[in-house]
Amino acid sequence: MPRKARKPFEVKLDKDPRQALALDLARALDDALAARTANEQEVAYWHTLYEQGRTRGAKNSPWADAADLTSYLGTQYVDVMRSQIVKTVMVEPVWTVEGYGEAEKRAPFVEEFHQWQMEAEGFQQVFSRAVHLALVEPHGVIEVYEDTIKRPVRTVMRAALQFGPDGAALIGEDLKPVLQQGPDGKYVPVLDEMTPSAEMEVDTFETVCRGPRERTLPYRDYLQLPGHARDKSEIWGYAKRFWRRLDELQERAEAKIYDAEAVEELGADDERTSDSTLSGEPISIAAKDGTERVEKELWELLILRDLDGTGLRWFVVTLHKDKQQILRLQYDDIGRPRYFPLVPFPRPNSTEGYSYIGHKLITVIEEHTAWRNLLADDGSVSLQMPVKRLQGALWDPDTEPLGPKAVITVRNMNEVEFMQRQNNTSIAVERIRDCERTGERLSGINDASAGITSQEQRTLGEVELITAQSQGRVSEAVKNIQETLEEIAQVRHLMWKRALAEMGQEGLEAPPSVSQAIALRTQAQPMAAPRGQAGVLIGNEARIPDIAGASPNVRFTAQMLEGTFRFKPRGSVENADRNRQRYDFNQWLIAMSNMAKVNPMVLAILQTPQAAKAMIEQGVRLYNVQDKQAFLGSEAMVAAQQAMMQMMGAGPMGPGGQPPSSGAGAVPPPSTPPPMGAQAA
Repeated sequence: MPRKARKPFEVKLDKDPRQALALDLARALDDALAARTANEQEVAYWHTLYEQGRTRGAKNSPWADAADLTSYLGTQYVDVMRSQIVKTVMVEPVWTVEGYGEAEKRAPFVEEFHQWQMEAEGFQQVFSRAVHLALVEPHGVIEVYEDTIKRPVRTVMRAALQFGPDGAALIGEDLKPVLQQGPDGKYVPVLDEMTPSAEMEVDTFETVCRGPRERTLPYRDYLQLPGHARDKSEIWGYAKRFWRRLDELQERAEAKIYDAEAVEELGADDERTSDSTLSGEPISIAAKDGTERVEKELWELLILRDLDGTGLRWFVVTLHKDKQQILRLQYDDIGRPRYFPLVPFPRPNSTEGYSYIGHKLITVIEEHTAWRNLLADDGSVSLQMPVKRLQGALWDPDTEPLGPKAVITVRNMNEVEFMQRQNNTSIAVERIRDCERTGERLSGINDASAGITSQEQRTLGEVELITAQSQGRVSEAVKNIQETLEEIAQVRHLMWKRALAEMGQEGLEAPPSVSQAIALRTQAQPMAAPRGQAGVLIGNEARIPDIAGASPNVRFTAQMLEGTFRFKPRGSVENADRNRQRYDFNQWLIAMSNMAKVNPMVLAILQTPQAAKAMIEQGVRLYNVQDKQAFLGSEAMVAAQQAMMQMMGAGPMGPGGQPPSSGAGAVPPPSTPPPMGAQAA
């Protein structure tokens, strides 16, 4: 059954205080916009660097239509860094949930529930887009908002038949049934009793509830108030810009969503549009009747104020800034911010961060661009050398152009001469390579981390070291966004708890995969509940009934989400640093092996089962061996210990996991042992 829309909690303010609030908020927005006007132009330029577009208009130097390339380095750096951050953070589950007190036993349910919903919402795609924006812009903003949640439902319904020219029956118009939504929320075909019909299976969508969803906001359409805030503690408001046609605003006024008087005050005059901050030119929106309408620029604000004398709390305000009209003023029933800027590289004394491409790498990108254009222009000149023509010569290049098999009319052979040039190509090539090497050092990204076959010959150790440097920058970025991820989880949890409360005891049935995962984690066993009801027994503590009595799947209710929880991002910095740790581990193995050659005491230690086991356990951890505990307790572990001891100079293990008394079978240690890990094991 479709759920009724939640009734908004309107704030009743007299006309004068309401107008004073509108004026105050409009001034705060103007101040914040003025403070970042210059930044917007720079941000647009940084996006162009990533997109490899034309950056500064038409290029006519040193000649018309000269090379106008943009370096590919910006694209490579951003794409690789984004991929590494997303891969590090978006593990399964994204958050490890810890419950406190009575909530501890519900933590596995909460964790599986949020992982299920995140996958259904496409959170990874939203997070990836936000990280991209955060690397190009000063931050990447994720907004958590409420939206209608629908689920697919397959039903059998009768559909109207139509007959084509060949007599074949077609179902509905354009092969689709004509449907209408019934009082129960389900879709049924519109049929007359005399209309021929047929039964068919169709997929429709049924409204489940209103729950959280996520989206990204571009830099130019998002503000924090005040605009000069130095850290989050100074922020008292968040604002996003959006656009609506006047007729849409009037519809919302009729539905009592917006203030009708305020909407009327806006009038029908043209206004700025979504591109106004960059182009200043309005964009007309074509209506169905052929007319053109220009959208109204509005701001939705979330502010922390005391408007009713009850203390500080959060309010939602929809504002027309230029005309200082409040269209909506409501209490915020979540009670906390829902805008989350991702800042991988924080900037001191600012709520914004450094742009990865615009602050850290822009110099090398622009230099790389300049030298690539010079090299391209040099190639054009080399392949199309300028020609000297004696004044008064018969040859006219307009009538006798140069080209394959071209014929040039001259009176003597000295009238026309191709100019000679010095070959300076090597200078440009070397400068381009130098820019790329500098970019490696600044970004930590190289051909290996980008998945490109390098032309330079490097040892495995060099590749791993450079990759480890890249992971160090990933670690920095991940650390700086983990706190924000935890805040996102808390807001999502509050929204889902409220949504499930509105659904009552019916709750939200989990798919079989989620129910099975919960059963494995909690040792839950399906059981026949009293009076014939089906259910799931969670240990010996709680039974979650199936309301329909037809499915053993877990049903999530608001009660299951009650309690105090901490959401710890599971994508740890340890994962991002793993390449560095592998490199250090391999270097340590090499050092120990070399020391064993000259120091009998070191050799004796390395030949013990304890030492071999410790090294294998470290390798298993660093190389992400699946099911570590099972491996460490298996026969494969014994075989790995034997291989390790042989590698370090010991013989095969005897009975009971002990080395043999004799040195039979011992082999000298290699000068460079192979990397330790799952492959070696």
